[in-house]
Amino acid sequence: MVEKSGRTTMQNIGIAIYSGVSFKKQAEYFKKLGVTSTFIGSETADFDGVVTTFADNGIVCESLHAPYKNINDMWSSDETVAQTMLGRLKDSVDKCAKYSIPVSVVHLSSGVPMPEINELGIARFEELFSYAEEKGVKIALENQRFLENLSFFLDRYPNVGFCWDAGHEYGFTHGINFMDMYGNRAIALHIHDNRAGINTDDHLLPFDGKIDFNEVAGKLVRNGYTGTIMLEISKEVAIDGKKVYADLTEEEYMDRAYSAVKKLAVMVEELKK
Repeated sequence: MVEKSGRTTMQNIGIAIYSGVSFKKQAEYFKKLGVTSTFIGSETADFDGVVTTFADNGIVCESLHAPYKNINDMWSSDETVAQTMLGRLKDSVDKCAKYSIPVSVVHLSSGVPMPEINELGIARFEELFSYAEEKGVKIALENQRFLENLSFFLDRYPNVGFCWDAGHEYGFTHGINFMDMYGNRAIALHIHDNRAGINTDDHLLPFDGKIDFNEVAGKLVRNGYTGTIMLEISKEVAIDGKKVYADLTEEEYMDRAYSAVKKLAVMVEELKK
């Protein structure tokens, strides 16, 4: 990224810590570090207060993560449970509209096996897409364990965006390169590390696991992604029953998160040269 003066500037970086550090402490410490972007779940307790706390500290919520627990109900023949789930997804859109948050990130399924793509589910997601468009909010569909349902919608609905979750790609779906397939539609990122094995959704800090972040940076550059490089991490990560970051204070953990995302951003800039 180059300013009019010709000076190179780093791509914007963001950090979202979904557990292990209070939102108030995140906001205050991110301000100190100079981090200006984050995202939170749309069903976060005291949602209004959390968004306000971030805003008061100069932290912008660039997206909301729509609820994903019971997301498979969107494909159900039980209209009651399906409408309950659809209502929760619409609530995320409403909160985006209320606080001028441009993107709601949505899962299409959870776990295995993948729910069968059916007309009921298609119609419900179409209703969500239309509702978001009316509200001026973009839906970003996130890669999970399967390509089929993601491709079904992204190939048919050009107004729907893509959220690339690098951790999911390397932990769930080895050999499927989602970013090269849909990077031109990417409007959000979820960056985290893991053990790069089947079903390893660890949400480690970048460079603490086995993901090749030179490859991640290459995919971002190759596909022209210029949005925020956003971490989706947790201080509460436990592997084999042991909390990985238990020995770090909250401040030390946030310092390491900042250093990791900044390192990735620098790698991206170097590849652009």
